[in-house]
Amino acid sequence: MIYPTIFPHRSNRRARAAAHRAMAMAALTSNSSLGVRYRRYHAHMRKAEALSRAADAIALEVVQEVSE
Repeated sequence: MIYPTIFPHRSNRRARAAAHRAMAMAALTSNSSLGVRYRRYHAHMRKAEALSRAADAIALEVVQEVSE
């Protein structure tokens, strides 16, 4: 059974960030030129970092609301 989380949007962002990290690692081993591999890697890592920061910001916002 799947249990709903309290913050579904946060877990979704974290899951997407993890997926982008996996895609970044896969980009390094793809059958492309070195420049293309690094470009894809960095693009996915930037997306992963942005999603992680967004998830952290929402979590901090929720904690502040609860503590007030």
